Amino acid sequence: MEFKDVVKTRRSCRAFESSTVSEEQVATIIETGQWAPSPLNLQPWEFIVITDPEVKVRIREAGEAARQSVIDGGAPGWAGKYSMAFIEEAPVLIVVVSDPAKGGLGAYFDQQYGAMQAASACVQNMMLAAAEVGLDSLWFTFFSPDTLRTILNIPDSKEIAAVIPLGKPKDPIKAPPRKAPKVYRNRYGDSS
Repeated sequence: MEFKDVVKTRRSCRAFESSTVSEEQVATIIETGQWAPSPLNLQPWEFIVITDPEVKVRIREAGEAARQSVIDGGAPGWAGKYSMAFIEEAPVLIVVVSDPAKGGLGAYFDQQYGAMQAASACVQNMMLAAAEVGLDSLWFTFFSPDTLRTILNIPDSKEIAAVIPLGKPKDPIKAPPRKAPKVYRNRYGDSS
């Protein structure tokens, strides 16, 4: 499959089959994530691979609590429409953890997100690798970081870039529409 086809076939999945994800697939996905660019090649990411049903239940509960908090705060109605059951359905969850101390030199000129930006590139690489090996995934961030840190024993000094559920989708997923890109020349707002 050509790269552009992998990009176009990747889907955000919220309903997984119970089929297994192999250790080889997990290793390939993590290795692909490791090849993401990072400031000074510091590679600020670490990974937690989760298959334990009890841990998945706790992550689902954290997601449901976060969703309820958002709804209670006046979020749009659609925020409550998604079930969090997919967290338990997915055969594997991979949590991508980032070390902010490995963000490069950006802190010297008020760019403090180098590590998280690198971790985000890592997550995208992983999701594209999942698509290439026939799996779907989701960039799941609907949780309180402090709650998830406690559940997964992640030190306070680290940040959570994503929880990535992986597996085969229960049903085909239609691609959402894409808007035309806004492209400027030389300066923001200049379209000439």
